[in-house]
Amino acid sequence: MPHQCLKCGEIYEDGSKYVLEGCPKCGGKFFLYTRNPLPEKARKKLLEKIESNELFEVEGKKLDEIIDEIRKRMQEAAEEASKQKEKVESIEVKQMGEYEINLYRLLEDGSIIVQKEGTYFIYLPSLFSRKK
Repeated sequence: MPHQCLKCGEIYEDGSKYVLEGCPKCGGKFFLYTRNPLPEKARKKLLEKIESNELFEVEGKKLDEIIDEIRKRMQEAAEEASKQKEKVESIEVKQMGEYEINLYRLLEDGSIIVQKEGTYFIYLPSLFSRKK
């Protein structure tokens, strides 16, 4: 299927090097993969949307805002992980039957982690024998 330059309307066959390099006629970088070429008015409207980033909105948020939010959450997760790394306790009892496990600390030690068929288990009897 041919590609149409959105800036000047020139048609290039599928696999043309100009789709990657840019239109030699006008220097345009945006192409539409289409069977039927768009009329000039529709082409210009689509180009304006692309250049103004209107097409890159999800639930009313711009793509840049979404990327910034993802980066912020990744930073928060990294900070939380570093806090957990610094904790001294490997297993903390929150209340009866509820435990917080610092897996990083347990994996550093390695002596109570048991692997069986791709699953990791915490071998608690080894903890009890250490306290004796």
